[in-house]
Amino acid sequence: MLSACSEDDEGSDVLLFIGKEYVSLKVGQEAIYQIDSILYNEFSGRINVVSLQQREYISRTEMDAENRETFIVEIHTRAADSLPWHLNRITKRNLTGYRYEVLDNNVISVPLVFPIVIDKKWNANVLNTLITKEYKYKSVNEVFINDSMRYDSTVSVLQFEEENLIEKLYEKETYAADVGLIFREHNEIETEFNGDIRSGFKSEMKLISIK
Repeated sequence: MLSACSEDDEGSDVLLFIGKEYVSLKVGQEAIYQIDSILYNEFSGRINVVSLQQREYISRTEMDAENRETFIVEIHTRAADSLPWHLNRITKRNLTGYRYEVLDNNVISVPLVFPIVIDKKWNANVLNTLITKEYKYKSVNEVFINDSMRYDSTVSVLQFEEENLIEKLYEKETYAADVGLIFREHNEIETEFNGDIRSGFKSEMKLISIK
């Protein structure tokens, strides 16, 4: 929260930090992500590494049933940067004064809500019929360095975290100001009592270019 008030200018307007700049929606915008996953096979004991790239291209806008401007985002994927892109699916995104909405695979979720405040919690499934999924802001306006890329103002969203003697579950996303989503981590691991990984996966998705 940022305030413009002081004892000397009582009654002046309070400037509220909203945080909408952490969402970037512009027609023609293209963001490319590298996705690397480690898969643990319980039956074979093998560990497989799977990599692919994902391209998010904002192709146009349209008005939805509530007469709101909706951004149409094409999701393309490829197994390597030397291969052509293939259209995977179409998503839709809305930015309102209260939240950021994403329609993907016919399910609408709420990745961000406004204003952004540290430790604020909300139900990401409030607009669908799935069970409640509580998200929480873990950090706001922090520097984030990912390989050679530095972001001076980011917000991180803890989507899920649970750990016990045989499970480690973790989901988190990081957004940068004037850029949007820059990093996603998703781990679902089953372990032995001694901590050795038995099955599951670890996945990271990071932004490698945007224009």
